Amino acid sequence: MSEPLISVIVPVYNVEKYIAACVDSILAQTYTNLEILLVDDGSTDSSGALCDEYARRDVRVRVIHQENGGLSDARNTGMQSAQGTYFAFVDSDDFIAGDYIAYLYGMIEKHHAQIAVCGYQKVYPGDENSCYGTQTDKHNSVNSEKVYRTEEGLRQLLYQRGMITSAWGRLFDASLFMHTDAIQFPVGKLHEDVAVMYKLFGAADTIVCGGEAKYYYLQRADSIVNQQFDRRRMDYIAFTGECIQFMEEFYPSLRKAAVSRHFSACFELLSCIENNSSYRIEYEQLVNEIKKYRHIVLWDANARLKNRLAAAGSYISVTGIRKLSRLFR
Repeated sequence: MSEPLISVIVPVYNVEKYIAACVDSILAQTYTNLEILLVDDGSTDSSGALCDEYARRDVRVRVIHQENGGLSDARNTGMQSAQGTYFAFVDSDDFIAGDYIAYLYGMIEKHHAQIAVCGYQKVYPGDENSCYGTQTDKHNSVNSEKVYRTEEGLRQLLYQRGMITSAWGRLFDASLFMHTDAIQFPVGKLHEDVAVMYKLFGAADTIVCGGEAKYYYLQRADSIVNQQFDRRRMDYIAFTGECIQFMEEFYPSLRKAAVSRHFSACFELLSCIENNSSYRIEYEQLVNEIKKYRHIVLWDANARLKNRLAAAGSYISVTGIRKLSRLFR
């Protein structure tokens, strides 16, 4: 039986320093029946030309050039052009282990799953001439596989038990994106993965999680999550708030899990605000959301311990909330 075609979608924007390591790692996969979609999202450096060079060297590579629309728009463009039975997303400043696709697809085939998740390893730049840098901080590096049905998979995702909310580090059955209404990444928003991941898990019958760290996640100082607070990051709690509504409608038993995820997002953003006066409206909104849901989180035995401690501490004062948010940053 022939292996199914797998589409690897790579949004590309001004990553001339990193793109070679990324694409080379995809081309070196032991699983070879791939189409590699490099979506040049209006790059102003040499990234687009480098993508074209890869397309000339390997017939599996296709390049799409478009005006800058952001990460979500580039991913959506890639999906619209993809012909694979499965989709994998790789960010263009990251790279993957040689058996990354084989590992994920092997779990899908073995367990008849629609989503396979692997562990990841953070990579810190070692010097300006090396995009690989030093590799540390393994996440989910135990050689084990856990299989979840829909509701339990969602519970693990929402309670953040060994799974972060990312499009990378997993393989998806392409049909999930056409479940009920077409699932696309929200264009022009930050934290776009948070908006779609619970919907994809909700559409899957079976999710399998493997503990081996096969994805290498570069920690760039100029990335959005490593920069100071930006108002656009409030998209984060908008999406986790929508998740609560989704669970109330489709999985009522998971409402507390969604509340826990929302509460965690609020505290994460609160810890990023350096100057209250510059973001007074956002600061107060986050504090109000914490006050609204803290009772639920405090008495939820399944919630993460640090969330429950934060919920308890928030009863002290707004100052207490602030200090705790800094502590958990």
